[in-house]
Amino acid sequence: MISLEQRLARALIAQDEELWSLVRDPHPHVIMDVTLNRSLNEEMAVVLAKTRSTPAEALGFLAGDIRFKDSYKLKLALCKNPKTPQRVSFSVLKFLRIFDLGDLTRDQKVPVTLRQKIELMLMEKIPSLPSGISIALAKRSNSTVVTAIMSRGDSNVVNACLDSPVITETHLCEIINRHSVKPVVIHMISGHSKWSLRYAVKYSLIRNFHTPMIHVTQFIPDMKTSDLRELYYSESLPKATRPFIFLELRQRGENVEMPKEETYEISDDDDLDNGNDEL
Repeated sequence: MISLEQRLARALIAQDEELWSLVRDPHPHVIMDVTLNRSLNEEMAVVLAKTRSTPAEALGFLAGDIRFKDSYKLKLALCKNPKTPQRVSFSVLKFLRIFDLGDLTRDQKVPVTLRQKIELMLMEKIPSLPSGISIALAKRSNSTVVTAIMSRGDSNVVNACLDSPVITETHLCEIINRHSVKPVVIHMISGHSKWSLRYAVKYSLIRNFHTPMIHVTQFIPDMKTSDLRELYYSESLPKATRPFIFLELRQRGENVEMPKEETYEISDDDDLDNGNDEL
């Protein structure tokens, strides 16, 4: 076994196979010296960037090495390595392709702060993306990006988002309950073969003004009686939906009354008081 002193000495001048063996050396000081080796090539640099044991200082040095300034593989590998200094990763993100950025949002080994930065970058790009690019991006990104893409309301894109494995009932209920949600999104969720069967989704769809009545009437019989009563007396329930819930509850033997609209009567005294105020 070659001693640490010998490996350190050779790390600066080794070439070819010997240098490859030093690139894979477990000692951080050896790796630091390897990054200074003039014979280090792009392939070796990428291996170092992918290795979790590579010191953060060495990763930062590789990022700024003029020899590899045009290496896309190195930039991507640096962003994937959780030990890469945050300032380095942030500076490299602008060079990455949009689909690689999408992949990074789903990589749990990537630091949360970096993923959040990528999400913001992608959400700024989403409004100007063609439908085909948006569909492809939805297949590779995390739920934050997918829901942002879905919110655009492009029917072709919404379908791809609904089929994404990262989307859950909770995500869809949040979208359905947004005041800004587009009608086409509601229509497609309510007619989806998978999501229209989920209880929480059906509950949220019943409350939404844009849900087609044909779907609303299909969902109502599937609701628990307690949830129907809650929906029935909810002020946010569309007026056209209330009679159907009323009939369902009556069929279940529930005592319900149609909510009375609030009316306000103004007495003569009130008029007089108002008149005195104006005086």
